[in-house]
Amino acid sequence: MTSAQHRYRIVVPLDHSEYSEIVLEHAIDQAARHTTADLHFLTVVAKESELEDAKVRLATEVLQALDTPALKSSDWRSRLHVTHGDPVEEIASLAADLRADLLVIGRFGTHDRGKSIADRVLAHATCPTLVVGLTERTFDAQAQCAQCVAVREESDGERWFCEAHTGERHFTALLPSTALGSGSLMW
Repeated sequence: MTSAQHRYRIVVPLDHSEYSEIVLEHAIDQAARHTTADLHFLTVVAKESELEDAKVRLATEVLQALDTPALKSSDWRSRLHVTHGDPVEEIASLAADLRADLLVIGRFGTHDRGKSIADRVLAHATCPTLVVGLTERTFDAQAQCAQCVAVREESDGERWFCEAHTGERHFTALLPSTALGSGSLMW
């Protein structure tokens, strides 16, 4: 008797915000990387009376997103889940119940008590989680030293820092492919 091929299970919670499309794109990109994928889309509403409207909105949103060439060549399936309750509990529970291989969630949706739902789900997730953020966000980064950049380019990545910064930040070593196959480190 042969065992059934494992289907890569991805849970995708959507809050119907203007950012849901970005989360859908990332989930579809992940599904397209596997020959057999099950996409489980989830919406959690606050009240039971909101369930019917949420079902229609989720189905509409997902059907539009799944009409993509990326999934046409693979054996994928999708399921819609609509429930009411605490979003953190419902998302984490579905991922655990399905033994999901991946959870794809947006960081920019509904916020409660100073933390995003994604931040709180991460504390309860039982599977790897891809948290999708906005690319327009900027962060304070130190400007790169022009001499360090030049050393990197000139050495083709063998050296990363100029003499002024060597040893100050990181240790970098280029491992030849033969070192990886021998089963031991090169030092």
